[in-house]
Order: sequence, then structure tokens, then C-alpha cells
Amino acid sequence: MDESLKGLRVREFFQIESKTLLERYRIIETLLPHATARGAAHRGEEGRHIESLLRSFLNKHLPKNLRAVSGFVLCPSTKTGVQNLDRVTEYHDRHSRQIDIIVFDFDAYPVFEQFEEFCIVPPEGVVGIISVKKKLYNKDIANEMAALKQAADLCFQKGRRGPYTGLFAFSADEESDSALTHSIFAFIKKVHEGQRFDAMLNEASVLARTCVFKNRLEHGRNNSAKYIAVDCRTEPHIPLQRLIQSILSVYYDKTRGSGKERPGFASFRKRTFAESPELGLVAYSNSIS
Repeated sequence: MDESLKGLRVREFFQIESKTLLERYRIIETLLPHATARGAAHRGEEGRHIESLLRSFLNKHLPKNLRAVSGFVLCPSTKTGVQNLDRVTEYHDRHSRQIDIIVFDFDAYPVFEQFEEFCIVPPEGVVGIISVKKKLYNKDIANEMAALKQAADLCFQKGRRGPYTGLFAFSADEESDSALTHSIFAFIKKVHEGQRFDAMLNEASVLARTCVFKNRLEHGRNNSAKYIAVDCRTEPHIPLQRLIQSILSVYYDKTRGSGKERPGFASFRKRTFAESPELGLVAYSNSIS
């Protein structure tokens, strides 16, 4: 059988999804254009619109007990389990910055507050944390990555895989794809070098342009995380498929106790990632602090 036909239906399906998403994110700027600049006249509503688009995509495809919302992670200084007092003895109450998308397991864990798409949630049920940008500017990258890392640190539990962390953009101000990719990696290295492996950014994607991701298969080799760059210009489905697959990978990880095997839900051309260039290594720490 022709290898290129294996999983083709899935790739073609997500190709349609990605093109639809790219068209829909322009709706507000088309209907309510800014009088003197590119984009919409109401930037705040435009930002909420694109976050809603990505949340809707995730909620369409993820298991029904997982739901993409926006809000905050609150890690209170309270005991966990039956008599685990680690948080009480080591920390004060802490919370994350506002997070564009939190993928949360609503079936297994309680919430502090919920109103429509807004939630304040405890860290135990957080499966994914995503920052969403209409246009990715270099000046914003370090701050977005630092916010994702801070939220991931709140969710840390020894011996348990941490949540997926991702930076997802619909466009970028950098015109050169090569420069964009290397700029993203430079900020990953700047923000995350010497941090815990799980707290380091999983993925940064610009739809239909590039996807920079942490190769988990390399985890444990020389205490360095390998980052790979994938050219997504002809295959805009790659960032969306990686997003879904990575969140499912966390959710079904045996350390998180799901007891279920991750389904065969995503498909990529054979050797897509093996033939993608390595950007470099980022040293990480084995410290749990």
C-alpha cells in the first residue's frame, strides 16, 4: 500500500479545519474594519473572538469531560489528598496570570468559580495552558512564555506529568519564516534554560507558517530538551493536529491516572518530524523547585 495514503483522510480533514479557522479569524476585521489601520475597530473584541475560535475548535474535538475555558489557576495553601500538607508548609496562596485557554478536566475535579467561558480552577485538573495571539510580535514572546511557565509551575506535582503549554498565533509580524522560527527558539532558550523539563514550553505555532516543539522523546538525554522546527506553509493542519495530539498525550499519560490508551486521532506524513530541522538544545534542571 502507498505509504502516503495512510492517514490521508485525517490529514485532509484537519487541512480543511485549519483553512476554515484562518478564514474565520478575519471575520471581525472584515465586518468592522479599523478606519486607519489594519485589523478591527474594536481590538478587545477581536482578541476575544480569536480565543473563542480556538476554544471552539478544541471543544469540538477533545473528550467531553475536557473543556477549554479562559481564566485563572488558583493554587491555595491547603492540604491535598488525605493528609498531604506540602502546600501548607511550603507556600502561600498563589494564582496564575489570566490565561487565554485552560483545558480542564471538569468530570474529575471541582472548580472555584465558573461563569460562561470564565473559570477559576485548581491546578490538579489542568491538562493544557495556551496563550493565543492574533499577531505574534517579538516584543510579546518572552512575556507570554513566562506567564505560561508560571502557570505550569503552579500545576507541578512530583511524579505526575505536567500540563501542555503552548503559544498559538494566527499570524506574525516577522515576514521571514526562518527568522520567525529562530526568534521563537531564542526566546525559549532565554526564558526556560535551567528550568524543569515539564515547565519548559511544549510548543509555539503560527498557523500556516511554523511549529516549534519540544521533542519529548529526547527527554532524559544529557539533561537537555531538543526543539524541532516544522515548516507548515503547505500543511497548515500541522499546528492544529499537534495541539490536539499533545493535549491528549498529557491527558492519557499513565502518571495522570486515566487508565486509557491514547487513541489514534492524528496523522502526519511519514518522516514529517524526522526530516524537520533541529533548532538546538535547551538545558533543563532536575530540581523540583
